[in-house]
Amino acid sequence: MATAREQIRALVQSGDPFDQPAVGVRELQLEAARETFTAQRERIPLLRTRAQETGVHEITGPDDLVPLLFSHTSYKSYPVSLITAGRWDRLLRWYTTVSVLEPGDVDMDGVRDIDEWTDRITAAGHRPYITSGTSGKVSFLNCDAGDLSFLHDILENLTCWPDPLPPKPTRRGYLLAPASGPMRSVDGFRWHAEVFARPGETRLLTEEPMRVSELMSSALLRRRMAEGTATPQEISSFETASETREQELGAAMDRIVDDIAAHRDEPLLIAGMNNQQFTLIQALRTRGVPGGSLHPDTLVLSGGGNKGRALPDDYQAQFAAFYEGVRRVRSYGMTELQGSCLACEKGNYHVPPWVIPLVLDEAGEKLLNTEHGVVEGRFAFLDVSLQGRWGGLISGDRVFVDFSPCDCGRPGPTVLPDIRRYGDLGGDDKITCAATLDSYVRGMIHG
Repeated sequence: MATAREQIRALVQSGDPFDQPAVGVRELQLEAARETFTAQRERIPLLRTRAQETGVHEITGPDDLVPLLFSHTSYKSYPVSLITAGRWDRLLRWYTTVSVLEPGDVDMDGVRDIDEWTDRITAAGHRPYITSGTSGKVSFLNCDAGDLSFLHDILENLTCWPDPLPPKPTRRGYLLAPASGPMRSVDGFRWHAEVFARPGETRLLTEEPMRVSELMSSALLRRRMAEGTATPQEISSFETASETREQELGAAMDRIVDDIAAHRDEPLLIAGMNNQQFTLIQALRTRGVPGGSLHPDTLVLSGGGNKGRALPDDYQAQFAAFYEGVRRVRSYGMTELQGSCLACEKGNYHVPPWVIPLVLDEAGEKLLNTEHGVVEGRFAFLDVSLQGRWGGLISGDRVFVDFSPCDCGRPGPTVLPDIRRYGDLGGDDKITCAATLDSYVRGMIHG
């Protein structure tokens, strides 16, 4: 007989995983939570330590999950000095405190930089997805082969839900992204092209891979420039390299814009993060391509937050106006979540059945979930589908979650569209458990 986790993952191929009986889903989620806690408690040292410290030995209800949630900072709680000093074995030891990976499974001999470090973990059958940050530190989130397979199932079955696209390669593709790299959006765009674009007809913004070392060094230097501690030579070299890179990417974007303008009467796949999508739209307008003029079977993928307010406040409205009439994926999600909360016909984001939503107070300590009605708070969750790491996490997002049935006719819960980062609301984005969790990890890697 299939386990609860297997049953819940199988819902992705059910036709509509978001339209399942609410009571049945809650019971299945709770059983799946027990299974994942039992399976991962002994494999993930940080979870085991957290369970011992908080005295949670079994899951009887959602309240038991709150003390076991990791902070979103837990996945970048390593000392940067481990990277700058090339202590790859120590960095691996840190990684294995927050994942199911065993240190002995990875060959670290001869590793020279952080890109080779991520390559060695990938070669061991895992995928360390990164998320970028303005601080210069990136998060490393482990996925195993089963997680990657499940992500692929989600895109094949749920792209453009509630009216999913048939998985047929009928489009000319454009990926406004690097050719490869340990970032989930890069893999996701590439997988969408494999499923929905014609073979051999996908154009990339660059053939270069995304290098984690460049991402981190650039962010760290920008921080030192802001602090006034970077040397003139460092600043000059950085500005020269940035200008060259900008010119190369600008020329590549021009070629893509020309190609889209020439083929806009065909079904297209256009995938890129919000910044690249915004640049593309402005360039297409200057070429005389008006909003609403692309082929209606065109598929558009976008994503990413607006960190640093780099885009105008109405950028989403501009996207909607230009891409009017085409197929778009509208979702709320994050790399830490397997699959996203997808928007229904009413514009509300439905939480997938493999995710238990946990709305907490701002400090991340108290569960505010209710049976019915709307609750405002910090978005947290347990993703019971995850196998490569513990799926319990407290995010930095302030959300409104409606636990009543949605106006679209499907059961809840749904995340309502007004989503903000606590850091953008003027206060300190501090989670009470974050410092405790980070100190656990430091003790483990130095112990």
